[in-house]
Amino acid sequence: MGATPRSLKGLDWVSLMMADVRDGVGVYLSVYLLTVRDWRPDEIGIVIAAPGIVGVLVQTPAGALIDRTKRKLLLLIVASIVIALCCLAVVLTSGFYPILLSQAVVGLTQSVYAPCVAAVTLGIVGHAALPKRIGRNESYNHLGNMLAAIIAGLLGRYVSYEAIFYFSILQCLMLVAAVLVVREQDIDHELARGAATEGQVTDTAGVKTLLSNRNILVFTIAMALFHLANGAMLPLVGQKMSLVDKQNSSLYLSAAIIIAQGVMVFVAKYAGNAAEQGRKKVLFMAFLLLPVRAVLFAFIANPYVLTAIQLLDGIGAGLFGVISILMIADLSKGTGRFNLLQGVVYSAIGLAAALSSILAGYVVDRFGYAVGFGTLAGISVLGALFYFFLVPETKDIDVAAETVGVPMKPAYPA
Repeated sequence: MGATPRSLKGLDWVSLMMADVRDGVGVYLSVYLLTVRDWRPDEIGIVIAAPGIVGVLVQTPAGALIDRTKRKLLLLIVASIVIALCCLAVVLTSGFYPILLSQAVVGLTQSVYAPCVAAVTLGIVGHAALPKRIGRNESYNHLGNMLAAIIAGLLGRYVSYEAIFYFSILQCLMLVAAVLVVREQDIDHELARGAATEGQVTDTAGVKTLLSNRNILVFTIAMALFHLANGAMLPLVGQKMSLVDKQNSSLYLSAAIIIAQGVMVFVAKYAGNAAEQGRKKVLFMAFLLLPVRAVLFAFIANPYVLTAIQLLDGIGAGLFGVISILMIADLSKGTGRFNLLQGVVYSAIGLAAALSSILAGYVVDRFGYAVGFGTLAGISVLGALFYFFLVPETKDIDVAAETVGVPMKPAYPA
C-alpha cells in the first residue's frame, strides 16, 4: 500500500497542530493557578498530576484499542474536541475539584494521541522508513510547540492568562482539520499494529505476555525513571520564575519553551538519522542531560539564565521523542503489539510523571525549590545508571520469537 502525498502532508500538519493539545497546556496551567488563582504548590502538583494518574489507568487499554480499531483518525478527532472542552472548563470554573475533574478528563483523552499518531505513521510508511518519518513528525511537532509558545507568551503578557486557554481551543479545532487531510485508505492497519511486513496478519496478546520479555520490562522501567525525574522540572521552573517576576512570568515560561522546542526541531531530525546506526547510545545522551539541568535549576534564580538552561531540555527531549518510539517499534516488530506496548510504556511514563509532580510539589512546599530540584537530580542519576547497564540495543533485535507464543489470527473481520 503506497502512501499518497496528501497523507504524508497530512502527517506534517497533524504533527504541527498537535502542539500542546495532547498535554492540555499543563505547564501554563501550573503558572496560571499559582499567579492568578493563588493556589498552593501542593494543590497545583495534585492537579498537574491528575492527567498522568488517569493515563496510567487508560493508556494500556487505549493502546489495545488502537491495535484493534480502524477508526484511528476518528479517535484523534474526538480527543481533540474533548481537550477543547476541558480548556474551556479551566477558565469558566475556579474551584479545586472542577479543575481537577477537567484535568482527569484530559488524562482520559490525551492517552490516544502519541500511540495513535505513531500507529498511523507506521501504517502509512512501514518499518524501513519509520526512523526518518518519526524524526520529521517530531520536528514538525516541536516547530508547532515553538510557535504556540510564542503566541501563548504574548497572550499571557498583553491580553490575559485566560486567553492562552482560548488559543488552545483554537489549536484543537485546527488539529481536527489537519486529521481530515490524512486518507484512511492509505493506512495499512496490520502494519500499524506491528506487523513485520505489509499485509502480514498478526495476533494480539496481553500485557503479561509483553512484560514476560526482560528487554521490554527493563526498557519500560527506564522510561518511567526518566519521567520521574523530568516530569515536574519545567512546571517547577515556571513557578520559580513567576515568584521572581510575576508580571512577566508567561513571557519567561514561553521563552523557555521556545528555546527548547526550537532546539528540538533540529535535534529530532538528527535523532532520526543517527538512529539508523543504533538507538541506545543516542537516547543515553538524553539521560545524561537530566541531572545537569536539575542541578542548575536548583542553584540559579535569575529568570534569564533559567530560560537559557532550557537549551539542554531541547536536546534531551528531542532525542527522547524520536528514539523512544523507535525502540518501542523495535521491541514489538512482528508481534502485532506495537500500540499495546506503547500503551504499557506510556502508562508507566504517566504514572512516573504524576508521581514526579506530587513528590516535587510536596518537597518544594516543605523544603523549598533547591531541595526539590536536588531530589529530581538524584532520581535522574539513578535512571541513567539503570538505562546504561540494563537496557539493550534494540535495533535489529528479535523480540517476536521471545514473546509470541500464540496462534496467529487477524485483528479485524474479513
